[in-house]
Amino acid sequence: MRCSLLAFCVASGASALLQHAGARALPMLSSVHRVGMNLAEAPAKTASQARKKQERLHVRIDDQWYDLTNWRAAHPAGVHWIDAYKNKDATEVMYAFHSDKATKMISRLPKSKEPPKDVPPPVASSYAFRELRQKLENEGWFKPHWRGEVQKLLPWAGALAAAKYLSLHSHPLAALGAVFAYAVSNTLAGWLSHDYVHGRNPFSFAMRPFGELVGGMSTTWWSMKHNMHHALTNEIGYDEDVALEPAIYLWQPDPKKDSGLRKWQHWYWPVPFSVLFLYWRFDSIKYVLKHKKWKEASLLAAHWATFGALLPLKTLFLGIWLSGLLTATIVTVTHQSEEIFIKDTLRKYDFTEAQFRSTRDAMMGNWFSDILWGGMQWQLEHHLFPIMPRYKYKALHPVLKAWAEEHKLEFRTSGEIEIMVQNVRKLQELSALPAVAGNPDSTPIFKQV
Repeated sequence: MRCSLLAFCVASGASALLQHAGARALPMLSSVHRVGMNLAEAPAKTASQARKKQERLHVRIDDQWYDLTNWRAAHPAGVHWIDAYKNKDATEVMYAFHSDKATKMISRLPKSKEPPKDVPPPVASSYAFRELRQKLENEGWFKPHWRGEVQKLLPWAGALAAAKYLSLHSHPLAALGAVFAYAVSNTLAGWLSHDYVHGRNPFSFAMRPFGELVGGMSTTWWSMKHNMHHALTNEIGYDEDVALEPAIYLWQPDPKKDSGLRKWQHWYWPVPFSVLFLYWRFDSIKYVLKHKKWKEASLLAAHWATFGALLPLKTLFLGIWLSGLLTATIVTVTHQSEEIFIKDTLRKYDFTEAQFRSTRDAMMGNWFSDILWGGMQWQLEHHLFPIMPRYKYKALHPVLKAWAEEHKLEFRTSGEIEIMVQNVRKLQELSALPAVAGNPDSTPIFKQV
């Protein structure tokens, strides 16, 4: 949840200064000096050219290398995406997040004249996954349906209506009910906003302002940070969703970055989790003002004005606080007890295998949980196919499970209570382990927001 900027500095030579000093001190030897300088500059120039050649930014898509050195700044989602895939394969990420229109532009990218030689080819499961994705696309799995879209909106609208109704009554139980109902509606609004940001269809594009108007968060800010989590899940230095220290530690920290509170983290974790939405809303306001996103700023202002008039402020803020706890619990339990990629395992696996290693599905035991989780119970399906409508994940689950078995990938699932117990036990296990000198913190390698 923190961003930092890593700057690269290049030292310049002093040949020009030496030439100037030599010319003043030895004017009669200027011609000899010039010859000497030319000879001296030759290897320096060759070294500079070699360095530039090494710094070319190559990215592989569909077994074709592209030189994106000069194109990276034109990437609509930011240069950090291109930089993160230098000399890497970005095929799965390219198709996972982009529309058909964008993927058709791949062939127009500049091809590499001298691609890197030491990058291994994709593993067999990656090629198999590409075939699976194409098959699903041909069968229409990525196309939205009006009935599914309406069914997603109804629970949110019902919970918000219940919050308004209960807030009109003075009984303490009614007040608590209003807070809970608004917390549920706010969590559901978060899932809807999430869907519309991921979606690459006309309806999702039209509904994108829902994120600001109802969810109370900048969709641009959220997309910039969230998609990196999708692409490089549990990769330390890339995935900000696991950047929880010093409140929560998901791996053994360096002694210099450790906290005495770590030994209690399996007891107090609900406290930092509950401030999630308040923190995100504050960050959203900072982002839109800093980057002059005036349209989003006006929508956020409309959100606060509308909901401030609709509900008592106490109900509003307590509901956001409780919603933060609900949402943070749901979004973290499917990842944080799985493999964390650090040091030798950082960027070790291809996209598909990394997702299977870092993600777990949660099986719901009742209809309320099924609604409250907003499709995030099908977390692996969502991470592999983020632009697929979430109401298709349940049907996809057995298809993907059979595919994983065929390609010897572990498909991890747990019940909704079981997965939470697993997470608390993981926090408890990490609370007792010693710090490890040299282990990194979660400082982002690339500035994302």
